[in-house]
Amino acid sequence: MLTRRKYIVPLALALFTASASADDLVYVTTFIGQFGAIDITTGAFQQIGPTTSDPLGGLVVGPAGYLGISISGNLDSVNPATGVISVIGATGLGYSALDTAELDGRVYATDSTNNLYRVDTATGVASLIGPTGIPPAPTNPSYLYDESLFAAGGKLYATFDAFNATTTPCTLVVYPELYQINPRTGVASLVGPTAFQINAAVDLRGTVYAFTAGGAELPSGQTCTVGGTDQVLTLDLATGDTTFMSNYDPATFFVTGAARRLHRQGD
Repeated sequence: MLTRRKYIVPLALALFTASASADDLVYVTTFIGQFGAIDITTGAFQQIGPTTSDPLGGLVVGPAGYLGISISGNLDSVNPATGVISVIGATGLGYSALDTAELDGRVYATDSTNNLYRVDTATGVASLIGPTGIPPAPTNPSYLYDESLFAAGGKLYATFDAFNATTTPCTLVVYPELYQINPRTGVASLVGPTAFQINAAVDLRGTVYAFTAGGAELPSGQTCTVGGTDQVLTLDLATGDTTFMSNYDPATFFVTGAARRLHRQGD
């Protein structure tokens, strides 16, 4: 999710799915309030339903469908067939809410100071677990930041970076790193450097795919470049290293949340 706070028609989707392997599709949310599906091998995107004025940062599989926390801090549910969003309730995090992840049936969230919370999927209320130790989001209005929070292999992970968007090239404020988070205490352990501007990641059949906002190359020193091509990368959880997979459709602007598609109950 990119932010100063981290800021995809059933028939059309059926036609889209027919041209792509269902195993290569993931549901996504975008910075401009879209919900839909992306083919990770080609980057093709199909929007489902209307664009929302309160975009979701993060997308997870919930007890009865898909969930995400909106920019205003509500826990929302998404109908994957229609893209219609329903508000479950306020998390209490307001505009400081950043990203969401699901692990072992539990939904977690982070805020702008990178505290970790457990989210009640019935009410939306977020309960503090503890500080992760990941750097907080900068408060300087000239700075932007990116975070992904996701689960893979039974563990919780996050990526984070921050940069001064007013300089050319941009200047890194927080170097892009991959972390593993203890979901019981909230404490994060550094894994290693990773790609710049990762805003969402998803574990699909044991491979983690990361979505960048035009900044996939690891920056050199303290400088960085923004405004490149939005990309899908594979992410090595042991090192933070990434490998190019595809460019994704610029019509999405950029992805802020991703979750696997459920083809049948139990998938």
